[in-house]
This record gives sequence, C-alpha cells and structure tokens, in this order.
Amino acid sequence: MISRSHSDRLKAVLLIAFLALVIGPVEAQTSKPQEQAPAINRQLTGTAFYVDETGHMLTARHAVENCARLIITKESKQVDARVVAVSDRYDIALIKTRRTLGLAAVFPRASTADIDDMMFAAGYDALAGLLSGGGVLANARVISSFGGSEMGHLVLDSPVRSGASGAPVLDRNGLVQGVVSRRTMINRVLAVSATEARSFLARQGVHVRQDDRAQIAANGSRAHRAASISARVTCLQR
Repeated sequence: MISRSHSDRLKAVLLIAFLALVIGPVEAQTSKPQEQAPAINRQLTGTAFYVDETGHMLTARHAVENCARLIITKESKQVDARVVAVSDRYDIALIKTRRTLGLAAVFPRASTADIDDMMFAAGYDALAGLLSGGGVLANARVISSFGGSEMGHLVLDSPVRSGASGAPVLDRNGLVQGVVSRRTMINRVLAVSATEARSFLARQGVHVRQDDRAQIAANGSRAHRAASISARVTCLQR
C-alpha cells in the first residue's frame, strides 16, 4: 500500500515531467539578444554613370572599395548598388543597380582626344550649380594623353574637386572620352581613357553603345548631357 506522502511525491514528479515535455527546456524558451550591425563610421561620395540600359554603371575603383553599403542617388530617387568588378590596373570599377535612373553613356568608336581638346568633367553634386547658369560647354583641356608613366590615361587641366571621382569626361559631341580618377596637383587631373574603359567593360560582358555622331545639339551644354547619364555614388564604410 502506497502512503499518502509517497503518493503526493509521485504526483509531483509526474507533473514536473509533464510540464517539461510541454514547455521544453528553459534555454529553448529564452530568446537570444539580437546582434546589432556594426555602426557606419565613414561615408565617401563620388560619381558614377550608366553604361547600358540594364543598370550597369562605371565609376572610380577607389570610390567603391570596402563598402558595407553602396547607394546611388539621382535627383529624388535612390537605389542600392553592388560592385560587379574592379580593374587591377586602372582606377575604375563596374557596379550594378536593379534599375536604371538615367540615360546610358555613348562612347566614340575610337578614342579621339588630342592635346588642347576642350572637355567637360564634373562631379554629380556640382552639376546642379553648373546647370542653373544655363549649362557649360567645357571646363577642362587635354594636356597629355596615353604616354609615358600615365599610359592609358588622359591628363586634364581641370578644376574638378572632391566628389568627381568616377565622373565621365565628355567631348564636344557628348561622347565619353574618359573616367575621372584623381587629381595629382592643382588643376591637374588623371582620367582613365575611353579605350581602357571600354576594354574593361567588354571583359565583364558589358557591351556599350559606340557612335561617332553627336549626342548633344551643336553648341549644346555638356553639363546637361553629364546630368542625364550621371548619379551620385555613396559608399558607407564600417
């Protein structure tokens, strides 16, 4: 015969076992605190421009390196972007957005930039000020091309400042003759040539439009053409 106290203890043990099956281990019921993403410590801005109708853009390599997030902004629209490829030899990179916010650039069939040719180059954020005055025909001059230690580059006498890295260099027809890389001294700017840019894009399977016909009206504003194909690129770094 089971005593009353022994019966009560048995009931208590059975109850505990039942609750353990229903509730499960305490650890399983305790949610772990969510890990917070590392804070963004640095923000870099540059310029990129569309090279096809599917969202591929060309920019400077140093403008999109080591980014936790890459954002493309054009007027009031904003989309994320990702790095597709970077050049080992030149300061250029291919990035991709899920949709196109501007027109695709047009490259010349053969690079035609010569010494003293007048060009246009400006960072995306500077274009608004240039457009407010009716646009700009040219603001840069070719002082050297494709030679010496700067092989594969245009050397420009240009006033471009921060934020212009990755901007297109446009000739009088609105065709892309280069991609702004960096300033080496006051008003001396290196731009990766259109020839090298096209070759890099071709290796990535991106086929750009090539044409020798003007993309702007006679004496038209190259600033307006730049605004139609360019956007701000923002690199958020941790």
